[in-house]
Amino acid sequence: MGACVEYEEQASLHAAEALEGEEATRFQAHLESCAACQAEVASAREVLGLVALPPQTPVEVRAQEGLGARTLAAWRREQSRRGMGRRALGSLAAVAAVVALMLGPSALERLKAPHPVATPAVVQSASPRDDVDAETLAAFEAWAGLEPLEDDGSGYSVDEDLTWEGDDADLDGDFDLGETL
Repeated sequence: MGACVEYEEQASLHAAEALEGEEATRFQAHLESCAACQAEVASAREVLGLVALPPQTPVEVRAQEGLGARTLAAWRREQSRRGMGRRALGSLAAVAAVVALMLGPSALERLKAPHPVATPAVVQSASPRDDVDAETLAAFEAWAGLEPLEDDGSGYSVDEDLTWEGDDADLDGDFDLGETL
């Protein structure tokens, strides 16, 4: 048997101690005369007793007391840290903008300015007859007019030893090019 239909909701609320004011007074008056509603309230209190949390320990009470203040302080510290990072980044961007404004026009001018093309200096060739005496010039022309030597394949082979022998040889392997010519 359950509670009265019109008082079912109030029975559950009364068991949870959630009824207040005039409604609680009216249900209490009905509860004194109705055994079914009394049984429903007792049953609801039994179920709510099974799911009720145990009482808090003193450590839990102390931790819960300062929780709001600690959370707010941690949130403010985090916001302050983020704000400092943003300010530092903003300052760095401002410095970069100032440097760009100061150096930018001169860099653009250097890029836009025509670069002089290095032209090779005109070398005036002197007549060979101006600097060289006639005898040297004749010797050069005679030398230049010779036929090139032909290689008939009778030269040295790759495996042959090409060491100097004789009186003109320098024993330590070094020789002066001026001496051989």
